[in-house]
Amino acid sequence: MTVKQKKILILAANPTDTVRLRLDQELRDIKEGLQRSLNRENFDLRYDLAVRPRDIRRAILDYRPNIIQFSGHGAKEQGLAFEDETGKEQLVTGEALAGFFGQFSKQVECVLLNACYSEVQAEAISQQINYVIGMNDEIFDKAAIEFVVGFYDALLAYNPEYDEGAPVEFAFNIARNAIQLAGVSGELIPELKKNPNLVDKIANSPVVEKRTNIQISGRTKIFICQRLTQDWQDLADYFDIKPHERAGFRQGREPQSIWEWLEQRNRLDELESALAEIGRDDLADELKKK
Repeated sequence: MTVKQKKILILAANPTDTVRLRLDQELRDIKEGLQRSLNRENFDLRYDLAVRPRDIRRAILDYRPNIIQFSGHGAKEQGLAFEDETGKEQLVTGEALAGFFGQFSKQVECVLLNACYSEVQAEAISQQINYVIGMNDEIFDKAAIEFVVGFYDALLAYNPEYDEGAPVEFAFNIARNAIQLAGVSGELIPELKKNPNLVDKIANSPVVEKRTNIQISGRTKIFICQRLTQDWQDLADYFDIKPHERAGFRQGREPQSIWEWLEQRNRLDELESALAEIGRDDLADELKKK
């Protein structure tokens, strides 16, 4: 079974008539966190720089993201600073952004406004989107970067078996703490706004059970892995394990590496069907004995 990817869209703007921001470092650190994550195949990242208001519309219509981040400047009630046709500042109000994002409330789960004084816009957008993060004051580059990197590190690593709260809430708390761990001030500046109807939505939604690994004896694991030395590539293809992940498998122990890959993702319950699909019904039968 292939896990549906979460799409992350980062929009950044630093108009030529505003203070220079370290947006390149922020983006680099986010991409680095994505590459090192064990769950990186479950997320896809796209970013657009020097965005104008029309670029927001086109990017979201084309990409259909689940998580949207804006990095740049905020001007309190006046809005967020995008770029005009000449690269100068063009402010977009929270009401305008809320009206636009509201058209995508079925797919957009979270909006992150990594910009000073963006709490006003976050409050407006949260009337349409379940989770919105804004800043209640000026936030310096170091704290802003630590926050977003910590947010995505936690979001990508989230595991409902171990972690408290919804994914965005968990990531928000870790991100705030990341500012503290870096030894800089500003951990109370990020604010998480929730849609007023979020509790009702959760209460009325189907209950989803947490997924856990099935219990398989060590003897069965050894038996199956020893007999997959010639078929492990077919198994890796079945689970769509990416080439860069296969490159990290220890030579001669590829079946064991695939087993560990499945354990990390709580997907051992799919192994029986996978073995049958690649023509190893003998091992699928053995697995039934557990």
